[in-house]
Amino acid sequence: MQTEEPIICSHCGYDLQGLALSALCPECGESRGSATSSSSVDVLEKPSSKFLKMIDANVAVKGLEVVPDIRLRAKYWMRIAALFVFGLGFLQFLVMFAIISIPLYRVALFGMSLLWPTVVVGMMPASVDNAMPPIYRLIRKWIPFSQWCWAIGYVVWFVFYLPAEDVTFGGNIKQCDVPFYIHAVGGLGLAGLAFWLHDLALRLGLDFSAKKCNVTAFAILSIGLIVFIAPWKRISIDQGDSIPPALYWFFGVALMFPWIWILTSFGRALLEFASDSEWSLKYEGDQEGRQDRIRKKREAYEKERGW
Repeated sequence: MQTEEPIICSHCGYDLQGLALSALCPECGESRGSATSSSSVDVLEKPSSKFLKMIDANVAVKGLEVVPDIRLRAKYWMRIAALFVFGLGFLQFLVMFAIISIPLYRVALFGMSLLWPTVVVGMMPASVDNAMPPIYRLIRKWIPFSQWCWAIGYVVWFVFYLPAEDVTFGGNIKQCDVPFYIHAVGGLGLAGLAFWLHDLALRLGLDFSAKKCNVTAFAILSIGLIVFIAPWKRISIDQGDSIPPALYWFFGVALMFPWIWILTSFGRALLEFASDSEWSLKYEGDQEGRQDRIRKKREAYEKERGW
């Protein structure tokens, strides 16, 4: 039986087309062995479509550098970010049960939105760019700017919409087009942040954090979108008056409780980033000084006994 397509010798690269499968290479005299067809090599080395080429160029992790040491940064910034996430969930819980007013809720969110972009920058060091796929490098550069949209949206609402007679501080901000769309950009950036953290967690071997961040990213684009659009705050405030109790509990049980659980899971994922970094640094510090501590204890022990 003879070959019908170009076969390349794995030893010298000679074209073995037309030779029997059991024939030796006439150039180097070696057995055909693991010789492969040139067409199969092309298929393996070059993606067969533009879509696969795009994935290979932007998402594939092959050939990336090792993640640099960001433990000290992650130890603090991830913990601060977790506090922000837990704080958001706690505020939404209080509003859901009408424990605090909507105006107070919005003032608190506005204050958090002024600090949140700085926290995001702290969570996403530029030093990890070479260890991340190219698409995630673009995401890292875009996300911090997108998180300013929360504060900008509130400022636009305060300045241009709130002075109007038909707009109140406790009203539905989603009826104001410009702040609504600005906040929507912030929401997309938040989903991008969760996706970016998911990939970073995978690179660091933090499977728990990776799973939680991935779930959070998809939840922001699904349940989070409903929470963003639905008038759940107004329903919470007006319960028992113009809002049927069944509708209130539907929003509370079917929508807000799962959403708060997702925020809690995201916060736990961020805490794992922080705790893993903290314990790693502590272990490394203990290892570095271990021999010195043993030597000092031995010297003290010998001195005590007069040896």
